[in-house]
Amino acid sequence: MTLKTYQASGKISPLAILIFLGVLLLIIPLLATLYAYAIWYIPIPYINFFITAAFGIAVGWIINFLVIKYGKVRSGKIASLFAILGAIFAIYFHWAVWVDLAYNISGSLGDEDLGVAVSNISISETIGLALSPSTLMEIMGSINENGLWGFGDTPVRGTFLTIIWIIEALIIFFLAWMGGTSQANKPFCEESNQWFGETKLAPFDISIQPQELIDSLTSGNLEAFQGLQKSVNPKESSHYDFVLYQNETNENYLTLKTQIAKADKDGKISLDETTFGENISITEELSNMLMSK
Repeated sequence: MTLKTYQASGKISPLAILIFLGVLLLIIPLLATLYAYAIWYIPIPYINFFITAAFGIAVGWIINFLVIKYGKVRSGKIASLFAILGAIFAIYFHWAVWVDLAYNISGSLGDEDLGVAVSNISISETIGLALSPSTLMEIMGSINENGLWGFGDTPVRGTFLTIIWIIEALIIFFLAWMGGTSQANKPFCEESNQWFGETKLAPFDISIQPQELIDSLTSGNLEAFQGLQKSVNPKESSHYDFVLYQNETNENYLTLKTQIAKADKDGKISLDETTFGENISITEELSNMLMSK
């Protein structure tokens, strides 16, 4: 007996394209504006790294939640395309806002060691820059050549500034792609035209090895699952996390993950997640057993 897993149909709803256009025109420009203002007024590289990461995560989450979920995208490739296009537009519009901030500097705050230029965008100018890629690229080229900020008296420009921009873009691309595609691979019922219901089950102790659980699913013998016990302290001990997917036609799929507890040198506990079985078809009997534990 072999394991049967969920296979996405590759279909999408036409609504997905309309939602995506709405996200591009309304939500992502707002996020990009907030991001540009944040890195403009918080000129601290270490903090900016986390702000950039948060921006990439936010773009991915918006794509995943609105476009993929409500647009009923059942294709990982198409979801990836939406995520990448969303990230490109987010980075591009952020640059339009950032360049317009550079245009409209009206003063400064702070001192020579830690200061920021006071500025606000003109909405019409920002839109004009966004609609004129050649002008925007020309200005960015000038900023790259001459520098607009620096460390003390040393301006950041040229190759070094280019590397910073590339790293920034890669962070946003990667996190937007990671966050923007997860929904597309979850079980979807083509008959009822809706996503399966998703239930995260109570954590279970790792008293039985992962391979035993997989072997149990392969053989159809549920004894290994019958021996599972709820974890008493899942925040600080290794445990299983199971996600159960169900629909009205009594189809059931199970994703299995381990959360392995690790302590750092200060004794702080962190959990390392690993998926060892994804969207595996299971029987109604096993589904009911897990739900009752």
